[in-house]
Amino acid sequence: MEEFQVAIIGGGIVGACVFSELTRKGVDCVLLEAGNDVSNGSTKANSGIVHAGYDPIPNTLKARFNIRGNQLYPAMCARLKIDILQCGTLVVTDRENLSGLEELFNRGLENGVQGMRIIEREELHEMEPNLAETIEYGLFAPTGAVISPYLTCIALCEEGVVNGGKVYTNFRVDKIAKSGDIYEIFAQDKSVRAKFIVNCAGVGANEINALVGAPVAEMKYVKGEYLLLDKSQNGFVHRPIFPLPTKAGKGILALPTLHGNIMLGPTAIPCEANDTTVDAEGIRQIKEKVELSVKRPNYKKVIKLFAGVRVISGDDFIVEQMPDTHYYYTLGICSPGLTAAPAIAEYLVNLMLEDGLECKPHTFVARKPYVCTETMSKKALKELIKSNPAYGKIVCRCERITEGEIIDAINSPLNPTDVDAIKRRVRPTMGRCQGGFCLPKVIKIISEQCGIPVEKVCLNDKGSEILK
Repeated sequence: MEEFQVAIIGGGIVGACVFSELTRKGVDCVLLEAGNDVSNGSTKANSGIVHAGYDPIPNTLKARFNIRGNQLYPAMCARLKIDILQCGTLVVTDRENLSGLEELFNRGLENGVQGMRIIEREELHEMEPNLAETIEYGLFAPTGAVISPYLTCIALCEEGVVNGGKVYTNFRVDKIAKSGDIYEIFAQDKSVRAKFIVNCAGVGANEINALVGAPVAEMKYVKGEYLLLDKSQNGFVHRPIFPLPTKAGKGILALPTLHGNIMLGPTAIPCEANDTTVDAEGIRQIKEKVELSVKRPNYKKVIKLFAGVRVISGDDFIVEQMPDTHYYYTLGICSPGLTAAPAIAEYLVNLMLEDGLECKPHTFVARKPYVCTETMSKKALKELIKSNPAYGKIVCRCERITEGEIIDAINSPLNPTDVDAIKRRVRPTMGRCQGGFCLPKVIKIISEQCGIPVEKVCLNDKGSEILK
């Protein structure tokens, strides 16, 4: 049974941030993920917005961690060598609801958001020509940004691995025992030992808490459905466009993704814990609500429907230590959880250091970014192909992804072996045809590189084999 100082349960964005923070300090730790890959739950089905921080109620954990997380993201992305679109965000409204916008502005000031201003119609419609005609005012927050939520999570975990940490996937924790000062963590026929545990299991966090007798919170599950538009719609909006928020959430918005698509959503529908279906009612809600903020999008260009489930536990985040133990847990990390994650990790690691966690001297190792042939100069690409002809073989025509890039992803630090895991790293099957042309080639490359029959290649988790 392997022994670590810290075991982190859950490979979403919060667990990944904790893992990265610890390994960079020289802490011997392991990340335990129930699925086939990290970022495979709520993190992958996320808007990808780094919120400025005007929405949370002042003096809450949400407000505190949102502001600090927003401050940490630019340097974190630079360190990870991943992109961040620092475009700002807009909350828009008509003339009748200006007071609500002013209330949001004042809340932002109280929370410490920098650079906000309320913009009137002429400048607003110059910034965003596709705003609805009824829109008269907008709250512009320049510190808002857009990232790839799943690639950020993956990059953090890769950084942790190259700095000495371990990631175990398909490790669904079903038992935790304690022997003296050490926890024994079991997943069917596998087990590890650790002095500290950090529960970042998201939807499954209550179940993990129950295994050690920690408090179990009331949890509500809310489904957010999205429509993803083809890259031909790039420029429809230039930054996330929010309506005025309500008690149900931040509302249905239009936003650009980091890769040039346009995303519409999410809904906020009560659901069961793992319900990621999209139905006609959700699509109707998105179309009805988004057109209150922007002119009618071209729905003929929708290439993907998807949904994610967020967990709500009361009105605030729960980030606590179980008294008289080395067990830490996070519950109800809903929006702005993606933004708050680096700050939550910073806070938890500081608590553990005060609790006796030991750090070893460590020389930081930078994560190696993925090759992106599409953005390379012709000269650089020519030299790359000369050194490795696989970079000259296009596999995914929609996204212009080469065989070399897919092979790199398969052989990256987490050793992904399923189609969706490769998609989250270098984007094959993510374009207009959604894998209609490239999927057989991707399966073949995974089979060859991993030494497994094509019938064993999965779409995502075990049991999702594609070919018979």
